Amino acid sequence: MQRFSISVDDDLAEWIESMADDRGVSKAKIIRDAVETAQVTGLVKSGEFDATDGESLAERVADLEERLDALEQSSDHTAEDSEGGENTAEGIVSAFSDQLKGRPPTTEHGEAAVVRVFELLIENGPMKTKELRETIYPEFEDQFANANSMWQSTQRHFDNLRGIEKVGHGKWDADSGNVVSDEE
Repeated sequence: MQRFSISVDDDLAEWIESMADDRGVSKAKIIRDAVETAQVTGLVKSGEFDATDGESLAERVADLEERLDALEQSSDHTAEDSEGGENTAEGIVSAFSDQLKGRPPTTEHGEAAVVRVFELLIENGPMKTKELRETIYPEFEDQFANANSMWQSTQRHFDNLRGIEKVGHGKWDADSGNVVSDEE
């Protein structure tokens, strides 16, 4: 993952926060998308564009548009379901977590790690194994010997759960519709 720093004036910071709130995603996601768009369009030249494991640019844009539509629908439901119903992000995570009861992983930290992966995928969209591993390991380093053992003990349960799917080589995404449909 390429790291860089930027300075942001107050107007840009306000715009980023507004876009994040409107889309229901993190500010980091808004910034990553803007930088990726700038790189793809040639506005910024800072390395080669990663075509997301073989996806064409058109496929990536279509995927992002679908994700945005889903987030917008989710945000519409969030306003309607202020009681924390099934269609809110919290409701979807809760429904995902509920399916773990009585099933592996059976340890509290194993269950928490699987749920944390799902939360990250809901928030950030498709993520690579390395990104997920590096993001969640610091939260669970007291329970696992290293990041690789944590990831191996976590990801082996994904095949048996609805809501996390492998979408490419070393790439994962959340399928919240699959989780919600279990509840209906």
